[in-house]
Amino acid sequence: MENVIGSVLFTQITLIVILIFLIFYLIRQSHVLKLEKRFDNFSLRATFDHERSFFDKLRDKGWQLLQKLSHLLEKSQILRDYGKKYDRFITFEEKEFKSGIDYVSLKIILSIILVALNAITVMFQYIKVSPISYLITFILGFFSVDLFLNLEFRKKRKKVEEDLLKAIIIMNNSFKSGRNIMQAIETVKNELTGPISDEFKKIYLDITYGLSLEVVFNRFYERVKLEDAKYIASSLTLLNKTGGNIVRVFSTIEKSFYNKRKLRNELNSLTAASVFVFRILVALPFVFTLVIYILNPTYFSPLFTTPLGIFFLILILIIFILYIIVIKKVLKVKI
Repeated sequence: MENVIGSVLFTQITLIVILIFLIFYLIRQSHVLKLEKRFDNFSLRATFDHERSFFDKLRDKGWQLLQKLSHLLEKSQILRDYGKKYDRFITFEEKEFKSGIDYVSLKIILSIILVALNAITVMFQYIKVSPISYLITFILGFFSVDLFLNLEFRKKRKKVEEDLLKAIIIMNNSFKSGRNIMQAIETVKNELTGPISDEFKKIYLDITYGLSLEVVFNRFYERVKLEDAKYIASSLTLLNKTGGNIVRVFSTIEKSFYNKRKLRNELNSLTAASVFVFRILVALPFVFTLVIYILNPTYFSPLFTTPLGIFFLILILIIFILYIIVIKKVLKVKI
């Protein structure tokens, strides 16, 4: 019996190590691809298949499989509508070969892989598992992609918020030199880099297609969900309908954004100590729980094996979550 448990434990550890290795490899490959795109214009790339590595070919095969599944899913109107919400995660350069339905295909493929890994693990444990566990695994795999995309979207939105003032300054200077809105937007997309440049490329393309400024900047706001973007959209809409001096309007916007940035930095400096204490207090329960579990693994068993223990565990989790929500609300100051 001990040999069986040891072999099962070894198999589980091996599968976990392989999964961690694959995750780190995919992250590394993503970083390599980003660097490769930056140097594409300054280097010659190999085009022969025999010069490509095994992992490059494997990645291409995976992409082809994902594309085939995407073409199959596009036949469903419901899945097409569901995939549209992922269009905001696609950069300007990726619009030609990637669509929102590709993320739906990725979610399905990842869910199937996790269900297969779960089935392999259960097979080595010699236990009977209900279909509900496989359904839960599928759901977790399906929505784990959303978690990753939302984290990336928050980073992108923060970067756009930081660079939006630079874009307004460039547009204002362009207006002062006699350029129109189209030329000012083109200057921003050429001068700046990162997510803000990608967003202004989309704005420039929308205007090229004949959309009005009101629609274009409202679409910009829907993509980034920033109040500053909504403020710009409202200002341009009023300017377009009522007329006025665009240089004076953008000078006001620039001054407003600058004062808002200055006030936000002062507030961050004043609340930095409180935020640090809050993070320490959030982390301490997990640290103490881990230390106690290492010293005495059976110490928390009553919380999971008795009805009263489960009740108190749920109560503790609810109080802890409410504590986090309340403190974050108190520390968050809207400008």
